[in-house]
Amino acid sequence: MLKGHWAALAMWSAFCFAGVSQAQAQTQGEIHTNQKVCDVFRTLAGSIMQSRQNGESKESLLAVKSGNPDHDKLGALLINEAYSQPVLDSPELKSKAITAFADKWRNTCNKPVSS
Repeated sequence: MLKGHWAALAMWSAFCFAGVSQAQAQTQGEIHTNQKVCDVFRTLAGSIMQSRQNGESKESLLAVKSGNPDHDKLGALLINEAYSQPVLDSPELKSKAITAFADKWRNTCNKPVSS
């Protein structure tokens, strides 16, 4: 499962380097994102759910740190939600769960929210 840890770390790094910081993202009380950030966010969420469906431990993912406390909190939120879902039996159901989770978080990213 070491490959999964490195994939999660790579995705997490991609998210961090996408240029998202709270100070940059907030304008007049709203958080703004762009499609590139949301696509990276989708990939990160999908990678986390894939790790869940592959049976990797929650603790191993929570141990990956970005160096940014805000990003680490967001990562923990995604991990905790993914691990609240069951591991499914068939490859088809696993694939659907991964896609649904990834799409949900991309769509969440695309919607501005009040801070």
